Amino acid sequence: MKTTFLYAVACFAALTGNMALAPANAADVPESEPNNILASAQNVDAWFSIGPNPDILFAEAWPWVSISGGGDGTHDFYSFEVPPGGVAGHFDIDYGAGGEGNMDSELCLFSSGGRLLMMNNDASVSAGAAGSASTSDSFIQYTFAEPGRYVIGVGKYNTACNPGVMYGNTPAAGDSYELQISLSEHGQDADGDGVADAEDCNPYSDLTPTVHIGACDTGASNTLFANGCTITDTLMSCAGGADNHGGFVSCVARLARGLAREREISGKDKGMIQRCAARSGVGK
Repeated sequence: MKTTFLYAVACFAALTGNMALAPANAADVPESEPNNILASAQNVDAWFSIGPNPDILFAEAWPWVSISGGGDGTHDFYSFEVPPGGVAGHFDIDYGAGGEGNMDSELCLFSSGGRLLMMNNDASVSAGAAGSASTSDSFIQYTFAEPGRYVIGVGKYNTACNPGVMYGNTPAAGDSYELQISLSEHGQDADGDGVADAEDCNPYSDLTPTVHIGACDTGASNTLFANGCTITDTLMSCAGGADNHGGFVSCVARLARGLAREREISGKDKGMIQRCAARSGVGK
């Protein structure tokens, strides 16, 4: 990583203010199969957000994700990352038994290695805020002593929670549920680039393998920098700071020269980037 280059990029992004955020992810995430064993758990880290939700405690303070699950004759597993600091977590089944899903649920909480941490069958209707019409909707409250990856499993009564596995009844065809996962802290990473949103130059980076300017593929490798921005992000920030097409092309050329000088791209790449910028419709 070249410090001079990153400083220039950071200053330019701050001036243009064009590292735009995508809409908040405060919405249902559909279950994605196969997620029927611990090893193939569906990761939901990219979907955590903060925003109003009457079915989730502290929804406007704690990052949360809401998962719409259904039955197919297998147990369902979902994984998530917990940061350091004694993070508290709530795991809440809504709209299961007595609701839309007609499913008497069970929850099993595991470490990534399969150690069984906690299980629950029945809970108070008021546990986890609204969304439950029956005590058969499960709820777990747990404080994580260690950071790392964890897994929550969803089963149907009578499911047995054992280290690394769940045995017994599974959500069947026609069963459905809403699983709410909320954490007092979460290193949100909306674009999945490994840089937490709070530290990310662009939480919604363009992660295509090669640099594109509009529909034009330059062929240059779209390097992801340590600050969470890619080369495409950096070049396209010019669109917000230019008054016209000529200004955009000039800006891209200036950044491309800096990238070539720092040997992040080749001379050939630089030429292709400048051609694609010139051919684009940005600023026209």
